[in-house]
Amino acid sequence: MGSKRSVNLLRKLGGEFRVENASLRLDESYVKVTATTTLLAKNSGKLHIVGPLAAGLAADTIISLPTAEDGLLFEFHYVGGAVDVQDFQINTGANANYFIGGVAQHDPDDGGDDTVVYHPDLNSNSRVNFLTPDSGTWAKVVCDGTNWFLNGVLISATNTGITFADQ
Repeated sequence: MGSKRSVNLLRKLGGEFRVENASLRLDESYVKVTATTTLLAKNSGKLHIVGPLAAGLAADTIISLPTAEDGLLFEFHYVGGAVDVQDFQINTGANANYFIGGVAQHDPDDGGDDTVVYHPDLNSNSRVNFLTPDSGTWAKVVCDGTNWFLNGVLISATNTGITFADQ
């Protein structure tokens, strides 16, 4: 059934759609990340759940972004029940595709008022490491076809919990 026809049918039904004794999944709106992986461009725009509590991070995890392409967008949320002993890294794959932006780190063990913002060097930092993340950690990256614009927050009891590096 075509999508326009489906929308019209749903309008006739009052916008309600019921499925009984069946399972229906149109599209996954999120991707789980628990181990080193290379992201797919087709998952641009989907939420990426990092270290889901049930599985956690298998080890220090490298999340490789796909080849730079204008309009790609990836959002990451760390979901854990406590501080993870593992770290995760977002990697562009090439120093020519560096990060622009930054990440704020908040350390709840340091009197509750220790917030620091970390920035890449704006000419070659193509890797960003999130050390010992806790719930509330998130990052978003958007590509302009060459570089990746980065914004995020790390909740971590580790001093200098964000590090930027070249390949």
